[in-house]
Amino acid sequence: MTSRAGVAFAGGCDHDHDHDCPKPTPTPTPTPTPTRGCFDIDSAVKDPDKYLSVVCDGRVYVLTVREAPPSNPQPVGGWQSVGGPTNVVDATLSTRDNEVYVSVLTATGAVFQGVCTATEPLTVPCTFTQLPTPPG
Repeated sequence: MTSRAGVAFAGGCDHDHDHDCPKPTPTPTPTPTPTRGCFDIDSAVKDPDKYLSVVCDGRVYVLTVREAPPSNPQPVGGWQSVGGPTNVVDATLSTRDNEVYVSVLTATGAVFQGVCTATEPLTVPCTFTQLPTPPG
């Protein structure tokens, strides 16, 4: 194990900062659980809620969390599959107006953007659109 700027990472890769690091190969299963086979996490805030995403077994799941009051965040519902591609290796979240955006990168290099209605819990499945393939 090596370290960089006080951050420990294996094999010279820090998945949060090195975009060219290999990601674990997603393993599809009929009913993936968010605590097994998960390797990516992100969040976005749409007051008073926060949305957390994880990539598990090639799929993106989102959990809605009511952040008010901040000292006692409460999950609203459970982890929800947002739909879209089933070979996801990385995902990010963002919000605008009454929408949550789920941007994903697949194992084949395809990029998709999903749009979901920001509700409690999140309205799924999201509507996904494939974007142009990134260079390289």
